Amino acid sequence: MTAGTTATADASSVASHAIDTNLPYTPRKLTRGERNRREVFVFFSPRNRRVVTIADAVNAAVALKFEFDSTIQKYIERPRRIQLTAKQQIDVSFWTRDASGEERFYLVIPDAGTVGSTTGTVSIRDRSELDEAAQRNGIRLHYVTESELLSARTWLATGFELLPLVWEYGRLATRSLIRNQIRARLANTERVSLSNLIKTLDFTPANIRAVVAGMIHQGELRLMDYLPCAADAVLEVARA
Repeated sequence: MTAGTTATADASSVASHAIDTNLPYTPRKLTRGERNRREVFVFFSPRNRRVVTIADAVNAAVALKFEFDSTIQKYIERPRRIQLTAKQQIDVSFWTRDASGEERFYLVIPDAGTVGSTTGTVSIRDRSELDEAAQRNGIRLHYVTESELLSARTWLATGFELLPLVWEYGRLATRSLIRNQIRARLANTERVSLSNLIKTLDFTPANIRAVVAGMIHQGELRLMDYLPCAADAVLEVARA
């Protein structure tokens, strides 16, 4: 599934920093100081149809999970701040809206904000204070810890591998034609290998890989027991 060396972050012709004014929130812009002292990830989000700017690797991992969650319609980084104490405000990490219209606020908790135990469980440090602050600000927080993301690191690596292919899918003129042929191949079978599609469809391997990635991103296909950078992949129709 690998995209090779030609995929670039500005591959999509629709890349834009423009924000959808119909959404209830906009991303807080990072200050110059934040950009200097934090690790910043900037990439085009096909799900949001705009460029996102994510501070810190742990937040970038969550953004990638949202990007490949087909139940999520939109997500916004740093949608608002909440007053934690009289002198301290913190960013809410993400706002999401899913296909049913449900909206959620997420706070990403790095390892430094958690407390381990002898049983192996992880607790969020000062969770009661965070919950109370959220309630005072009229919202409910959903928490994502860094340890949870570590358990999903194989899929995160796969998502990182797929994203440049999804960019390519967005600008591919023949994507509808290839997509329909892949659908036809899967109409009477549960699974098919990527190598078989490349062998039997009359399109370039790069274009087929891009369409497969786009269909995974849209939730139409899913990978079966795939390891990042593997030579082949088994695909199946994603059932509701």
